[in-house]
Amino acid sequence: MSLLVALAVVQALADIRVAAVTHLTEPLAFANPSLNVKGTVTPASGQRLDIVVLSVGETPAEAEVGAFALLAANGLAYAPIGVGGGAHLILPLDRLPIGQEVGQILPTDAIVAVMRNSVSSVTLEAGPKGTIALLFEVPANAVVTSLRMPDGSLLTVDR
Repeated sequence: MSLLVALAVVQALADIRVAAVTHLTEPLAFANPSLNVKGTVTPASGQRLDIVVLSVGETPAEAEVGAFALLAANGLAYAPIGVGGGAHLILPLDRLPIGQEVGQILPTDAIVAVMRNSVSSVTLEAGPKGTIALLFEVPANAVVTSLRMPDGSLLTVDR
C-alpha cells in the first residue's frame, strides 16, 4: 500500500465514531429480498451477539471487514461475523455471495456497499453521514472495551 493510500485510509477512518453498542442473547433476524436470503443468527450456548454501530462523518470510508476487531478486557479479539448499514440491516458474512456487491441506501441517503471478494475477504464502503453495523459473537460474560479499526486505532466501546 502506498503512503498516499495509507494516509487516505487513516483520514477516512479518523472521521468514524461509535454510535451504539447492543448486546443480544437472543437470535438476530436478517433478510435481504434481492439476494433471496433470510434467517437468524443464533449465538452458541454461553455466547452473545454484540452489534457495534459506527457513524461515518463527512469523509467516505472503505475498509476490509476482517480488519475490524472487538477487543475484550482479557486481551482476546473477536472478528466480525456480520455487517450492514445499520443494526436492522446486518447480513452474516457467510451469506454474502462471492463476487457480488450488496448495497443499502440509508435514511440519510448515504450508501453502504459490501462486497465478498473471497471466502476470507469482505470489503465495505460507506458514504458520508452513513452508518456501519458490525456483528460479533463473544462469550456471554465478556467485557468488551474497544473496537480496533483497520488502521490500528482504537475506539472505546461502552460496556
